This record gives sequence, structure tokens and C-alpha cells, in this order.
Amino acid sequence: MTYVAALDLDDTLLRSDYTLSHATRDTLREWQARGCRIVIATGRPPRSVGGSLPDELQGVPWICYNGAEICEDGRTIYRNLLSTEDTRRILRRLLDAMPAAVLGLEIDDVLYLNRPWQRPTAYELVDLLEVADRPAAKILFFTDKAAGLSDTFSDLPPSARVMVSDKYGLVQIMARTADKAQALRFLMARWGLSMQHVVAFGDDINDVDMVQHSGIGVAVENAIAEVKAVADRVTLSNDEDGVGAVLRELMADGCSGDGHPSVV
Repeated sequence: MTYVAALDLDDTLLRSDYTLSHATRDTLREWQARGCRIVIATGRPPRSVGGSLPDELQGVPWICYNGAEICEDGRTIYRNLLSTEDTRRILRRLLDAMPAAVLGLEIDDVLYLNRPWQRPTAYELVDLLEVADRPAAKILFFTDKAAGLSDTFSDLPPSARVMVSDKYGLVQIMARTADKAQALRFLMARWGLSMQHVVAFGDDINDVDMVQHSGIGVAVENAIAEVKAVADRVTLSNDEDGVGAVLRELMADGCSGDGHPSVV
């Protein structure tokens, strides 16, 4: 019986205009009314999650930073971060290899940048090495030439890993074990459940492990090939209510919760 829905946000649950359809919202409300749980699983930082969600999803767990943190009811309940030592070592390596690049550092829900960035995202312009005095959720930068940086990436600490999203030209460096699937395992253990109770939805490279290791892994139609390759099924696109279609199907088959809704 599957009754935990793990939902990626951008290009999966949310439409291309970053809104949630009325049909999907109604489906999620019915899912919760049955006592079924919902987990948001996104690459976004906590500060940018809430504004995209209706009231009934404000209190559910949010897996953020691709699994580096979990927030619930405004509290951080789980962290899997790059150590301060590793963060500083990686930053020095990237700054030497890409002196003209815009590099970002996410620490304590703040984005720090080394150079001005022409994007509608709040950030603080700083010397990154000066603020890298705490563990980091991730180091990030945008490039369309990630393949040419293999020598730079090969010198990373063994406790770190690189995630390259060709879809957005985004490179993210995080703790090696930080991913959405690992964060979900933490939540399942907390609830006395297993990954077999999860139906997970995703579209991009940061969703592969979550989709692959859940009881039911679902790729939306607009997902990249790597997600579709590990998914149990492919649903409609994010603009066609793909998440809602699968959840309605599961509810029609008698899927129900454990009597403990995630919103009370």
C-alpha cells in the first residue's frame, strides 16, 4: 500500500508558469484527507519553497537542496552538509580554475555570490572564502561547458560529489550522500515506514535516485531520459496534471493512509 507521495516541484508538480493547477491542488487535498502523506522534494532552498505552495502544503516536510536539508513546520530536522574544510577546499579549487565565473554558496538558507548575477534571485555579494566558515548545503555555478571541467572535478574531496543538470546548465557540488532518496529514507524511518511506501515523481537528474529507489517511481512526460530510464512508469507532463493523474489512479485503486495525515 503506497501512501507517501514525494513530489519534485519545478517541471514536475508545478506547471511551466510555476503555479499549481486547481485540479492538482484538489487531488492533493483528497490525498491528505485520506490520511496519506506528502513530502516536497526539491533542489530549491527553503526560502523559495513556501511561496509556490498552498496553505495545506506549508506544514509538510520539505526536502531541500536536493536532499541536503529537511524542513518541517519551519524547523530544520535533518542536515547532510559539506564540511567547512571541504567547502573551503572546493571553493579554492574552483576559484583557481574559473577565476571569471560566478560561483554561489548556500549556507543557512542564504545564497552568497562572488560576483553580480543577472537573475531575479536574492543573494549577498561577498568574498566566498570569508563566509565559508560553516558547513554548506551546496556550491553552485552555471555553465554549458561542464564536461570540460573534468580535471577540476576529479580533484574534489571524496566526501563531495558533483551533480550536473544539462537541462539548466547548472553544476551543484554537495556532500556525497546528500540526495533526495537518502533524505526520504530518513523520513520513512522516522515514520516507521520504508521506501516501498513511497510514490515519487521527478523530471531531472536530481530525481534519479528518488525515482529509482521508491516503491513506485514516476517520471513526468517532460522528464529527461535518465529519469525515464529508472521510472516504473511515465505520466503526463507537468502542464497536463501528470502528478494528479497518478495519485487519482492510486486512490481509485484503494490507496489509503496510515491514519496520520502530515497536516494537522
